[in-house]
Amino acid sequence: MVWGCELVAGTINAMYNIDQHDYSVRLKAAQKFLKDGDKVKVIVNLKGRENEFRNIAIALLRRFQEEIGELATEESKNFRERNIFIILAPNKAVLQKAQDQPKKREKPASTEISAGV
Repeated sequence: MVWGCELVAGTINAMYNIDQHDYSVRLKAAQKFLKDGDKVKVIVNLKGRENEFRNIAIALLRRFQEEIGELATEESKNFRERNIFIILAPNKAVLQKAQDQPKKREKPASTEISAGV
């Protein structure tokens, strides 16, 4: 998706009163996008009276950013309009560090047992 002049691969939409399970699903999706090296835009939509709960929505975005941790850095944010958003860019140093670590080898399946019929 194109937002302005920058390319954002993943967009995560949420409401200010999101359920814990829905929140964790969106958090895992954002972590997957960031590990793939893509930017993520997290949007909290506020409609009508919900603008009175803007502080809850901002706290939700801050919590989301804290739980992502050092996997991403904040690129830009907008807390003024009806749709509050934050754009997270992957932290290149953390991604490089994760790729450099050797993966565990799988043991070959040489001890197979066949069923004699």
